[in-house]
Amino acid sequence: MPLERGMRMSRSRRLRGRIFLLAVVGWALMIPSHALHPRAINLAIQAARWDLRPGLSTEIWGYNGRVPGTAIIVDKGERVVIEGINHLPVSTNIHWHGLEVPNDQDGPGKSLKPGEAFRYEFTVRETGTYWYHSHQSPVLGQLDRGLYGPFIVKAPEDDLYNGDHIFVLDDWFLDAEGRRLEGTARGEMERLGNIETVNGKTRDAIAPLVFQQGELHKLRFINASTAAVHTLKIDGHLFRVTHTDGHPLVQPFETDTISLSPGERIDVEVSAEGHEGRTYEIASGRPELGMRIPIEYRTGSRAQVPSPFVPAESKAFADVYEKEPDYVLELNSVMPMGMGGATTRETDRDHMGMDVGNENAMTGTGMTMAPMMRWTINGKSYPNIDPLDVSLGKIVKIRLKNIDTRNIHPMDHPMHVHGAYFQVVSLNGQKTERELWKDTVNVPAGKYVDIAFVMSFPGNWMLHCHIIDHEDNGMMTVVRAR
Repeated sequence: MPLERGMRMSRSRRLRGRIFLLAVVGWALMIPSHALHPRAINLAIQAARWDLRPGLSTEIWGYNGRVPGTAIIVDKGERVVIEGINHLPVSTNIHWHGLEVPNDQDGPGKSLKPGEAFRYEFTVRETGTYWYHSHQSPVLGQLDRGLYGPFIVKAPEDDLYNGDHIFVLDDWFLDAEGRRLEGTARGEMERLGNIETVNGKTRDAIAPLVFQQGELHKLRFINASTAAVHTLKIDGHLFRVTHTDGHPLVQPFETDTISLSPGERIDVEVSAEGHEGRTYEIASGRPELGMRIPIEYRTGSRAQVPSPFVPAESKAFADVYEKEPDYVLELNSVMPMGMGGATTRETDRDHMGMDVGNENAMTGTGMTMAPMMRWTINGKSYPNIDPLDVSLGKIVKIRLKNIDTRNIHPMDHPMHVHGAYFQVVSLNGQKTERELWKDTVNVPAGKYVDIAFVMSFPGNWMLHCHIIDHEDNGMMTVVRAR
């Protein structure tokens, strides 16, 4: 009996072992292959010469030597590995704008020295239109030279469109020979360009959209400019806005005009309802600077394609409108030296390990004159500013109050949060017309915006203005999530 019982127990254990092994194998087969074998993406960070149009080229810094950098296109849940070498003569890094990633992968805390190899690895959590760019402080000189690219996380319905198009918008401040002009144009407080580009091209070099009557196309717009707001108007058609900063709307809407502040993204649908032989375009509010996307029609027509867009289910925070703000941040600017003054700044190191005030990262040539303007949050400039302490998994509500109305001209401030996306709760005290989820929101001069979010990853996360002149010169703080 003991022996028989032991043999039965042994057979039972072997059977349970086989069942367990089959369960493990079955579980493994259900895991997407990209989760078991991360996709490797190579980005060489390097200088290059880039043609903006025939007869006009300029020196750039680009990912894989192009502007915009190589488009990274992945699926939700995919684990990606991005690696390469910094071939620039200065230190740099990469920030994954809008993506929720662990703090050590976010970018600003890293510094990739010249000649240094790098590796970023993370899992993408949300579908949508995002982008990546340098966040090496000071950021202006690197982003302004072309260190940015699109990062697209596809949803299943995206493949049902007749076309899925990415448009990265930018502006360049150059002379007639394509040489980069330093500083700002006369009378401007921020660095605004005299040439506007779509996907690194201007004027007739911009590739046309090609439609056939009855088709439905998805257009993704990304504003990579350091200061310029881009307002685009489409003629003969309508934009159906479906996403803001990568997040699907609960209520899409139609318009013929969209506007993007620096750092913002907008996804739209366009139904091909034009006519063969007619000329259409998507044009900037400053057409003289060269931003114009032609729309051309192929011959023939097809049955009208229905929209595959799936509106989001509401995930608005309960009672957040009535909740008192946990923090109120007053956004402002000062001119500490008076008109015509200038000083040099010594290199400082902030508590996140980044260079503050060292212009070498911008020019690679040594110390430059500090700008006269200084931008503030609650009267202080980064890094001499109090951090915001928040608890992981808990709703935090912040009031962004723009009191920057006293200087030469009132200034808007598009504010960006790292490590989370937020609900736009109210605009100047009024509930938003529709539920909005974003990671960058423009705060108009003299008004305030309430936002609410939950931090998922611990760490020190930046909150700053995405007009890079303002960020580099003080309008930034840290959200400490614990």
